[in-house]
Order: sequence, then C-alpha cells, then structure tokens
Amino acid sequence: MNRYFYYCVTIVSMLNLMMFVPYLLIQDRYTGAISSMLLAALIGTTMAFLFTFVMKAFPGKGVPEIFAMYFPKWVTAPLMFFLGCMYFISASIVLNGFAVLINRFLNPDTSSIVVLSLLSLACVYGATRSTLTNIFIVEMGLILNVPLILMILFKSYRNSNLDWDAMLTIAQYWRNPPKLNSYAAAVYLFTGYSGYAIFNRLNPPNFRLRYRWLIPLVCCFIMVTSFFVPIGFHGTEAVASYLYVWSVTADSMTMEYGFLERVVFIFLLLYLNLSLVYTANVWHIAMEFFKSCLPKAKPQIDPERTPLSNWVIACILGLFTVVTSYLLDEKQDLRLATNWLILRVCVEVISVLFLFVLSIGAGGKKQST
Repeated sequence: MNRYFYYCVTIVSMLNLMMFVPYLLIQDRYTGAISSMLLAALIGTTMAFLFTFVMKAFPGKGVPEIFAMYFPKWVTAPLMFFLGCMYFISASIVLNGFAVLINRFLNPDTSSIVVLSLLSLACVYGATRSTLTNIFIVEMGLILNVPLILMILFKSYRNSNLDWDAMLTIAQYWRNPPKLNSYAAAVYLFTGYSGYAIFNRLNPPNFRLRYRWLIPLVCCFIMVTSFFVPIGFHGTEAVASYLYVWSVTADSMTMEYGFLERVVFIFLLLYLNLSLVYTANVWHIAMEFFKSCLPKAKPQIDPERTPLSNWVIACILGLFTVVTSYLLDEKQDLRLATNWLILRVCVEVISVLFLFVLSIGAGGKKQST
C-alpha cells in the first residue's frame, strides 16, 4: 500500500507543472520566489510527515470518520462540506485550464465549453467509481504517462537552447524574503498526501509508510524544474509573458524519434490523461466528503453497486464546473486560483495540526488500553 500513497504525491506535484503554479512563481522571480520555494519545501515536507503520523494513528479511517469519533454530526457536517468544496475547486481549476489548453493548441475550432463538457462527463463517471477502483485508476494513469513525462523533463535539461546563465541569474535573488502568493503556489506541490484524507480507508491496521524521504525528493525536483526550465528557454524577461508557460516551453522542444517531433502535442496529450485521472480522483474525494454530511452515512471501500448518491453528487460537480467556466474568463480563473491557493495554505496548516493533536490523543488511548 506504500506505493498508493506516493502515487497521490506524484500526481499532484507533476500535474501542477502545467497549471498556474509556475506562472505565479515566475511572476515573483525577482522578488521572493526562490526563498518562497525553500520555505515551501521545509513546511510542505513537515506537513506531509505530520499527516503520515495521523494515518498511522487511525488506520482504515478517513478524515470524516476521524472527526465523527470526537464530534457530533452538527459540528462535523459543515466542516466536511467545506473540505469537500476545497477539494472540488482544486480539480475544477485543473480541468477548466486544460479545456482552454486543448482549445488553444489542439483543436481551436471547437469551443472550450464543449471540450470542458466532454471532459467533465468522463470525470463524472470516474468519480462515481469505488474508492478502491479510483486508486487503481491513479496507478494505471501514472504508469502509462509518467515515464514519458520524465523523459521529456530530463531531455529539457540537455537541450542546447537551455540558457543556464539565465537560470543562475534568477537563482541569485534567493536573499529576497518570501511572498505569500509564491509560497502558496510552491507549497501546493507538496500536498499530494492530502488525498489520503479518504484513501486512508484502504490501509490495514499494521500499515507502515516507508521511504518518506521520497516526498521532498520528488516534489523538490518538480518544483525546481517547473520554475527554472522555462526561464532557461525563454529568458529572464520574456518568460513572464505566458500564462500557461509550460505549454510554450514544450513547444520550444523537438525530438528526433520519427513522427514524434513536436514535443508540445505529446506533452499535452500526456498531461490530458493525468488531468482526467486527477480530476476524477479528487472529485471522488470531494464526493466522499459531501456524502459524509448525509444522515446515516457509511463509508464503503468497494460496494457491489454504485450508490445513487455518487451519481447525483458527481453530476452536480460536473455541471457546476461547466457553468462556472462559462461565467468566468481566464483572468478571473487566475484570480480564483490564486485566492484558493492562499486559502488552502491556512486550511492545510489548521487541519493537519488539528488532526495531529487528535492522533496524539488516540496514541495515548491505545497505550493505556
């Protein structure tokens, strides 16, 4: 079961390569992005380690069941609904962003709303599957896509067009103090562990998480790559001109493997697969939080039949995503994503520390018994 935890960490860190995280970091490249990334690596790793302690103290239980052990329904229901909304927004931002990318780079003749509607239908179906099935979907998605993505990332460092002087120039600004926007963007790369707020239900009582040193290693590699490689390709000034900076960066690379020449098409297709897997996975997590608010809610890891509530909640999530995309433009989406990232920082720290305190109490009870 160790690998499933690291699947969640990997998919969150890698997917944000194509979203607003690199853009927000690059905007502060002279004014605190480097120190923000260093701080994010420290605090993000600490939060991840604390959360793994919580998992060990409550094997087989998700966050809704943990809260239900200590608080009445009228207290836990609003909290679970709020957490469900936080997860839902993260996946909707990703799906909406990729609908725009597909419309812009792959199929400009089709409306982004039509593309988003089709993607939402696929994600709704994936979200309604069982918790066990969803973690298997994440595994298959990563196995099929991550090796090619890593190959492209490593080849980017060997590209003759990469300007190492531009990267070293930006690195000299590490003394500037961190900024909230940059820190919120950078630390989000370390939050893949939060998927186990629901998937901890799959862990047996004797579960032990090993190789935790992989968390900072993987996340720091993705964070450094997402920030410095675009600067090396586009320069210290021009790099700030692009919203989806990695789509343009991928378009700057070529490969000599027969018909596989333009990297951007392969890169976008690979990340399209990851975005569908991620959105279906996170919508499932949000759905489980919303279901925990219902009376007589009972978690099921792998039910024989898909509950009707799964379809109702998932369809509402998909419909809300499409309607929101119709009402907001790209600038408003960016503002929403930035504010959500800042809010998520506060929610993450409070949630993890509070769960950590509960886990210490649970460990004391086990020793006393």
